[in-house]
Amino acid sequence: MNKMIAAVLAVGMMIAAGVASAADIKGAITAVNAQARTVSIGGVTYTFPANVDMAGLGVGQTVNLTYTTAGTVNTVSKVTK
Repeated sequence: MNKMIAAVLAVGMMIAAGVASAADIKGAITAVNAQARTVSIGGVTYTFPANVDMAGLGVGQTVNLTYTTAGTVNTVSKVTK
C-alpha cells in the first residue's frame, strides 16, 4: 500500500512540474532573433508564437511581456511596448 501511495505522489509531482505558469516581465531587450522568433531580456529567452507580433522590437527597447513557462520554454502571449 505504501509503495502505491509513493508511486501516485511521484507521478503527481512530475505532472505538476510540467504545468505552465503565467508571469510578466518588464525589461530592456538585449537580443532579437527574428528567424527563431525570440527575444532575450536579462539573459532569459522568450519565444513568440506566430500569433504574437514581433514587429518593431529591437535591442535596447523596454517592453512588458506576459508569458507562460512550460518546461524550459517561455512562450509570450502579449507584448506591450
